[in-house]
Amino acid sequence: MKATHLRVAILASLVVIASGCGSVTYYYYTPASGCIPASAPEVAYALTGYSVSMYMVDSCYGNFYPTHPATIAAGGSPPDSPAEQMVADPGGRFAYVANLISNASDLATISMYTIDSTTGVLTPTTPATVPTGFFPQGIAIDPAGKFIYTANSDDNTVSMFTINQTTGVLSPTSPTTVPIGAGTSPGFVTVDPTGKFAYVSNQDNDTISMFTINSTTGVLTATSPTTVATGLSPFGVAVSPNDKFAYVPNNGSGGAITNGVSQYTINSTTGVLTPNTPAAVAAGNAPTAVAVDPTSKYAYVVNRNDNTVSMYTINSTTGNLTLNTTTNNPTGTISTGTQPYRIGFDPSGLFLYVTNEQSPASIFVVNSDGTLSHAGTTGPVTGALSIAITAIK
Repeated sequence: MKATHLRVAILASLVVIASGCGSVTYYYYTPASGCIPASAPEVAYALTGYSVSMYMVDSCYGNFYPTHPATIAAGGSPPDSPAEQMVADPGGRFAYVANLISNASDLATISMYTIDSTTGVLTPTTPATVPTGFFPQGIAIDPAGKFIYTANSDDNTVSMFTINQTTGVLSPTSPTTVPIGAGTSPGFVTVDPTGKFAYVSNQDNDTISMFTINSTTGVLTATSPTTVATGLSPFGVAVSPNDKFAYVPNNGSGGAITNGVSQYTINSTTGVLTPNTPAAVAAGNAPTAVAVDPTSKYAYVVNRNDNTVSMYTINSTTGNLTLNTTTNNPTGTISTGTQPYRIGFDPSGLFLYVTNEQSPASIFVVNSDGTLSHAGTTGPVTGALSIAITAIK
């Protein structure tokens, strides 16, 4: 079954939230004194369904500035369903878009690009696409930039590919796909920071499928047990950078429901997820994404229907989340734009970005106590569904 996708905001170049009427909110962020631009420039790619907008990232302020040219076509076009997610190689060499094509009628494709090491501009590879499974709503790349995976929601499989380290072209593994076992409608796929394990969230039966990754071939093998339970309608898996804990936003939970985010401990040998005690914590209304900071001390959850991000501390022993409240912020939340969806850090870990469906994307910085402060916005809405940021070297 096709899961309903959520239209989210593009990340662009201005630092002002502007409105034709009513109040205007401004956020100003002052970087550290004498900030020196990063030696490895960062580039950002915003997927707008049928095309990708390309940006250079200001490493001192977090703002985005369009490249020249500013856009490149993805693999689909109307009336095809628009692509929902893209990824970039952590080494800053390649980028990939999972093109949905049509719902359960045709094999979809992955668009493949090389990244210009000076300008960040994308160039299609030859060939420009490779076939994948049916309706690949989720795509992931391993941390070494060796393998690509798509979660195919209409045939209940994960497609597996190796990456040519010179050209970026993908080649299917043997076998080309792996079933997700007891799960149904896989919508998101995540590779852990070590590259040893992969996790797939199954929206229609509220489970996570768990796999080990062959470090040579990239082929996935189901763990035992093959799945673990989540809350209602899981939207992906976030793994802490220290690879000890995993968190799942349960989109079907409302503000009054306590299972907003499921929390797990990761077996470092098998990759199996074990629910913590308690198995879940409260979040806001309709959580859609989780990000963990580079120190693995803090977590942030997007609450789509509340237009907020909930802020948590992470217990370093148990992995349990505790709402990060302060005297000035007893709710432990911070406002976003309208209808937020995805969240993620840039490679430097300095800036946290939240895309919003109906307003500019939000930029945050992390304070010493793990709370967030507004650092501006990235620009006007143009309908992006996904963002990928990498450093070019």
